[in-house]
Amino acid sequence: MVFLTLVCMSLGAITIGFVAIFGIQSFRQEFDRMIEADLPQATVATRLNAEVSGLTSLVGLLLTARSEIALSTIRIQTGDQLDAINRQSALLQDFELRSGEYAEIESSLTELVHNLGALTLLSVRRLRAEDAFRALINEALAQAASHENGLTFLLWLQNVEATTRIQEIPRMSRDLEKIAQGIAWMTFGQRILDQRMALLEIETNAQGRLNRHTQMSERLADATRFMSSRLITEANTRSAAIQSLIQRNLYFILACFFTFATVGAFIYHYLDKHVVGPIQDLTRRMNDYGGASRPQVSSTNEITQLETSFAKLTDAIAERENRLVTLNSEATDARRDAEKANRSKSKLLAAASHDLRQPIHAMGLLIGGIARDELSEASRQTVEHLTNLTQETVQLFNSVLDLSKLEAGTFTATLTPMDLGALFSRLENEFQPRSSRSGAVLDIMPPIAGTFVNADEDAVYRILSNLIVNAIDYGNDGHVQVGVCTDANLCTVFVADNGPGLMLEQATATDRAKEDEVASYGLGLSISFALAKAMKTELTFSTPEGDGTRFELPLELATHSSGAGQVKAARHHGFEPLFGLPIVLVEDNPDVNISTRDGLVGLGCTVSTCRTYQEAQQAISTLNKPFVLISDIDLGRGRRANEFIFEIKASTPHLIATVVTTASVGDFPKLWQGDPKVHVMEKPFKLGRLASLLRHLAP
Repeated sequence: MVFLTLVCMSLGAITIGFVAIFGIQSFRQEFDRMIEADLPQATVATRLNAEVSGLTSLVGLLLTARSEIALSTIRIQTGDQLDAINRQSALLQDFELRSGEYAEIESSLTELVHNLGALTLLSVRRLRAEDAFRALINEALAQAASHENGLTFLLWLQNVEATTRIQEIPRMSRDLEKIAQGIAWMTFGQRILDQRMALLEIETNAQGRLNRHTQMSERLADATRFMSSRLITEANTRSAAIQSLIQRNLYFILACFFTFATVGAFIYHYLDKHVVGPIQDLTRRMNDYGGASRPQVSSTNEITQLETSFAKLTDAIAERENRLVTLNSEATDARRDAEKANRSKSKLLAAASHDLRQPIHAMGLLIGGIARDELSEASRQTVEHLTNLTQETVQLFNSVLDLSKLEAGTFTATLTPMDLGALFSRLENEFQPRSSRSGAVLDIMPPIAGTFVNADEDAVYRILSNLIVNAIDYGNDGHVQVGVCTDANLCTVFVADNGPGLMLEQATATDRAKEDEVASYGLGLSISFALAKAMKTELTFSTPEGDGTRFELPLELATHSSGAGQVKAARHHGFEPLFGLPIVLVEDNPDVNISTRDGLVGLGCTVSTCRTYQEAQQAISTLNKPFVLISDIDLGRGRRANEFIFEIKASTPHLIATVVTTASVGDFPKLWQGDPKVHVMEKPFKLGRLASLLRHLAP
């Protein structure tokens, strides 16, 4: 049987070889026919497409001609181009095209020629209308130059010349009636307007004809391009297929005669040894098997081993798949738990930022409202000590919250133009007393007035305050300098001292190692580096020759912004009275409400205290003179004052300004940024800062 199979295979190979040999000639004839028929058609279609493109270019020149001589030259060129298009179209008519292809091209050419004729007439009319309009303009200019009131008419003429739309002509006519009263220019001006309208109508019609010509040219070009591409593609495809078939046949013929006999013998030997033999042996054993138990197979062949290997591989894949499904489920649950924990942490931070700041803020306002002049020296010192402790508590609290936000990834720096001079004044007023008590010399050198940088003002204040506190506390009663260096588009703020310096390498092996070393020098320094990174800048330090440390923070210079934004550091401190200034205070915390009210009353203000925005609306409705609204943005239990403040700003004409107090500047709506009537103050703040702002806002 195997021998007969080999014989059949050999005969089949011989038959295929003869078929391939006799088929080569027919394939080549078909190939030559396609080359002689399809490629000339594609060539003519390509030339026709090029001629249409050239005609479109001439049409563009037709509309831009500035004289009738130039127009005549272009018309001659256009006629030559049309003759070339007609010649190529006539050649296409003799070819065998698809149904409707030539009819579509002929129809498009006819419509194109008709539209071109109309466009040529419009171009002639346009040139003549422009000449007539220009003559009227020159005549009007000559008359207006000799008239004492001609300047107004000249300006009107310029507007008429600049008119590009027909819809503007009625407005020009009304303007003419206004300036021509008492002057005999009404009739002459109306002639100019009529001529301008006629010119605009011609230009509008010409533009429409040009658009129509472009559409028809594109349609004709697409039709010829598609036909050319189709013909070339068909020819190339057929040619490649025939050549490939010829090559395969040749290779097949050569291979059949030399390999089939050898392959057949090898197949026969392999099948007899590895397939037929084992099958016969298996058949014999099955025939010998009776009703007894199945005999044990002492050896396995390749097929059995392959089956066993596939079974083991399937079991291993199933086991791995189950393990991956389990691990994926566990990872999903872990990620969900982590996200839930992160949200809980963010909510806790938000609650802490508001709830914990309230008593500290109230304590600071109460201490700040104490009249020092009426106290004894010992009591005055005690109050000052309480003030300092409160300030240090605020700084420590801010540091803890900042670090928590940075670690949780919820801190986002808002880069806006900020006044460095105002910030330096705030730093000097807050830290000069502390440096005096510690025996250090704090030298704050403010920048040039009007120096603004793009930065997060709260973050910059945190960084500089942390650096100043460290320099005062650990500088061994030395000299602390704070200033700026301006270079090109950067303003570098520096804090330098002559203390013992930092025992840190200026370039460590890894960022992680640097963070660990910086963390050993206190919480404030770690937060300062992290805040600088959040603002996309870098806080660097160096140790000059000798003792001391110099920190530098480069910031991008910005132009002055007139928006209100956040409240800058108060330039004026003290408690000069604000007699009679009406204040509507909205604060849900009783301690903060009372302490703020007492401080404002001590300044001479008339204060209406409210716990809810309903009470505030009732209090505002009774006021009939300018007032200032001071409101906490968080009124407790999820109530926000945003909509209330928007409503008051829109419906109350007597509102001077709104001061929004918040525990987190991030809660400040972006819509209020740049609003001169909205100011934000971050808690806790001193009464002096609020008083300075009110003096600035008071009418």
